[in-house]
Amino acid sequence: MKNKISIVVPVYNVSQYLDKCLMSILSQTYENLEVIVVNDGATDDSGEIAKKYCTDKRIVYIKQENAGVSAARNNGIAAATGDYIGFVDSDDFLEPQMYEKLLNALLKSNADMAVCDYNLVYDDRVVNNYSMTRNESAEIYQDVYGYFSKYCARPKPNNYIWTRIYKADIVKSSNVIFENYKLGDDTLFNFKLLPHIKKVTFIEGGYYNYLQRLNSNVYTVAKNNNLAEVYADTFDALAEYYETNRHDDFLPCLPIHAFTRLRSIFFYSRLAGIPELEIKEVIQTTFENRAIGDYLTGTKG
Repeated sequence: MKNKISIVVPVYNVSQYLDKCLMSILSQTYENLEVIVVNDGATDDSGEIAKKYCTDKRIVYIKQENAGVSAARNNGIAAATGDYIGFVDSDDFLEPQMYEKLLNALLKSNADMAVCDYNLVYDDRVVNNYSMTRNESAEIYQDVYGYFSKYCARPKPNNYIWTRIYKADIVKSSNVIFENYKLGDDTLFNFKLLPHIKKVTFIEGGYYNYLQRLNSNVYTVAKNNNLAEVYADTFDALAEYYETNRHDDFLPCLPIHAFTRLRSIFFYSRLAGIPELEIKEVIQTTFENRAIGDYLTGTKG
């Protein structure tokens, strides 16, 4: 059967959330799925929870030695046999129609990637991102930069890998892989992939639920690392990729993307309790002689 969607779910010590995540995938209204669960050497009972779902023939269970989320996603891509690829983080969950809506929009427009919006889920509230309505008239972008400018530069940018599905042959033929960074590996993957995508379709409405928890990886990294350095590393890698591979049409994206990285540094550093003056000093020191600093100041771009 055609139009199979392979969904890669990296798993590491998320036993509290994994049932809800996997149930939300297996309960999708679109049923032709391949759910690739990659156990990244979990030390809790996440692996046992995942394996109990293997009675559903759509589940593919892979166990690897702990190597990080990037390696888990790369192994998932390598194992994928679907026509399309999506990603889900194992502490998040989906609205029931997410993949049906994305696939219908993609097929209708013959796009290479279909994107939806997301909701921020807190302990005490859910924040609907952008629009409470679900617009069935998808926006279509043959100019990928036009899509980037509208949806990736907003106050809550939609740069995430899990709000979309991609044509699998584009992902695999591009040779773009997830790289092992503490943060930003997913955004780097997305932006490296953009030059290989000719058409994007976007549907409004929050179909992906992004759980906000204080013990998540992003909060832990923010508390224990120089976020300016973490984000500067991934940004510099993206700038080098565009310049080296002559993706000149995408260079105008970089100043906007640099600003979104700067905003993320402030946001997560504040949540980690770092004083404002210290954040600014670290940014100034770290960005000196880095590509992200050049694009922010207008030296490049």
